[in-house]
Amino acid sequence: METFSREELKKIKLFRLVDIESIQGILDACTFRSLTAGEVLITTGQQNRTVYFLLEGNVRIHLASLQSEPTATLGPGESIGEMSVIDHQPTSAFVVAAEPVRLLAMDEELLWSLVQSSHAAACNLLIGLSTRLRHADAVISQSNEMEMEVDCRHYGTVDALTGLHNRFWMDMVLERQVQRSITGGLPLSLILIDIDNFKIFNDRCGRAYGEHVLYSMAHTLSDHLRPTEIVARYGGDEFVVILPDVAIETAMKIGGRLHRGVMDAIPVTPNGSSIPHPTISIGLAALKAGQMGKELLAEAERALGRAKSGGRNRISE
Repeated sequence: METFSREELKKIKLFRLVDIESIQGILDACTFRSLTAGEVLITTGQQNRTVYFLLEGNVRIHLASLQSEPTATLGPGESIGEMSVIDHQPTSAFVVAAEPVRLLAMDEELLWSLVQSSHAAACNLLIGLSTRLRHADAVISQSNEMEMEVDCRHYGTVDALTGLHNRFWMDMVLERQVQRSITGGLPLSLILIDIDNFKIFNDRCGRAYGEHVLYSMAHTLSDHLRPTEIVARYGGDEFVVILPDVAIETAMKIGGRLHRGVMDAIPVTPNGSSIPHPTISIGLAALKAGQMGKELLAEAERALGRAKSGGRNRISE
């Protein structure tokens, strides 16, 4: 069985100041992977549940395609894939071996075990993510012709409570999708979701449970969406779903799927008990000629208002 040396471990940034003996069981549960030059480790748009640590060799990062110029080269000690593991969104870049490469592979459960067992590792993960968000380009790709570059020097792109992307990220993705829709003559729909009477619910059940409901709802929505259906936290108790290549009739069916999924979910309270999920209202809108992202979003907000004024716990377009 392949092993790693202590010198190789010292190079891994996530393990800086970590007592290696205290996490030996986690390391023993990791696996190894070797790549030949030119072999692809990660393809954009994939679901990924593994963080890779470079032990030997370099990998290249490509945004739009494998034929595009690499935006970065990572070497020993660097980590790959942690963003998609944390936010459960499809991967946003291609990772390809620039030369023969050896990797330590840690799956999602092991990563969270490491974070829970080592304060130093948790701090290192936060530092690494902050650095990557500040200096890296965030990309979402729905086809080989589409890429998005995000300057994260002043903004993060992930909502800390829910793990979803936030409104800053969503605003840029929406404008990019609108341009793609206009250029290709493709449909584009939007779903805006709001928890009914959430302030009253918070006052009655407590803020801790309210936050648990937001977290549970975020993951319920994610579980009921396909990889091409993009979800983000819009703010407060509102969520937005961007639907590329989807007309309003299909968007209505997707809205119904999300509504049923949320209503069937029963989050557990912090004390272990459970109560029914608060109801949700949903507004739908489809891109019309001459509209941009802000106009599409405003139309979805008006539809959401009609759902609420019509009695809440319903879908309106």
